Amino acid sequence: MVKILQIRRLRKGTFDGTDNYCQGLYALLGQDKECQVLPVPNIPQYPSRLYHFSYKEDVLRPYLEEADIIHINGYTDQGTIDAIRLAHQMNKKIVYTAHWHPFSCLGHPMLGKLFFYCKLKKTIENYVDVITTINNEDTAFFRSFHSKVVQIPHWCNITETNEQVERNPQMILFVGRINDQVKGFEQLLALPEGAYNIHCVGKGDLPVKRKDITQHVNIPDYELMKLYKEASLLVIPSKYEAFSFAAVEALSQGTPVVMSDRVRIADYLNNIAGYAVYHYGDSSDFIKKITSTIGKNVDTEKVRETFNPEKITQTYKTLYLSL
Repeated sequence: MVKILQIRRLRKGTFDGTDNYCQGLYALLGQDKECQVLPVPNIPQYPSRLYHFSYKEDVLRPYLEEADIIHINGYTDQGTIDAIRLAHQMNKKIVYTAHWHPFSCLGHPMLGKLFFYCKLKKTIENYVDVITTINNEDTAFFRSFHSKVVQIPHWCNITETNEQVERNPQMILFVGRINDQVKGFEQLLALPEGAYNIHCVGKGDLPVKRKDITQHVNIPDYELMKLYKEASLLVIPSKYEAFSFAAVEALSQGTPVVMSDRVRIADYLNNIAGYAVYHYGDSSDFIKKITSTIGKNVDTEKVRETFNPEKITQTYKTLYLSL
């Protein structure tokens, strides 16, 4: 049996895409008899003045010893370099997933760019066996300097509910951290007050009080699924999303989606009806796409086929077993 250990930063809040990805891989392959993903450890991290955090070798080493393959997740932190270098010293096979964002979309673009080109890029070139990516843009970026890059979409395990839910024809749903500027919640404030019933799932303080906005915090998965079924539209006005679990969850429930042109799940939706893309930051285009998309039919069969967990599980197994 091949054993895979995933390394990632400590979880940041409820909607932590990197942690959700790692936990999802564990759910897919945690019990596999050929290719077993180990439980995701919370490895102690040590603050780094410029690059978020680092690992201490004597703390990290015992975790790496129990696995054959080390799957490292990270982008602009010293801990990613620490994990790659130590795994290489221990003669482990290394899979790397960046959860990449273009430099312009980082909190500190120039600092991130300097870190990548001065420190991380050479480490990846020298020590990483294979890179996995999740959209066309980051695939092209990493293929520009690494010979083995495999693009695999995320998948979606749906929490089904048998409860009958009636669609609200005027209900719009937003899922994400309200105070996170990357998520673009402020774009919703361009909608005329009272025109829609707006429901927001996520922590944060609403910037304004409006009677047409309802906030949901720390709700269980089945409650979120009910909201997807009740809504007639999901909006994703993000500055950047490398993928979007929320889009898959909504589309799989037959709820159409309006997203900014910086949400890269669109790479997989060309042949699927039920979504629209607007120009990021353009309130007029945002309102126009909402008007034309809300309540539209979604090809749920194609959605579930494209992001099928069983198919994607086999892709990961093939990748791990080839190392």
